[in-house]
Amino acid sequence: RHSHSYMDSLPDFVKLVESYGHVGFKIESRDELEPVMAEAMAIKNKLVFVDILVDPSEHVYPMLIAPNGSLRDMWLSKGVRT
Repeated sequence: RHSHSYMDSLPDFVKLVESYGHVGFKIESRDELEPVMAEAMAIKNKLVFVDILVDPSEHVYPMLIAPNGSLRDMWLSKGVRT
């Protein structure tokens, strides 16, 4: 599956966007999702970046069928393909 990013050598994206004067949030649990998204959506005068960590075993849609597949050939939800 290609539904998550390679994490071994990626930068801290929140700190990166903050270093450019923007606002960054990191969501690490489902309980944080609604309050952090509400806070992020309330900011109207700055660029906002939200880094949402997702369990690698979760199905994240839309999902491409093959790594080099067409955008017309993807899973939209469990059991529903384009």
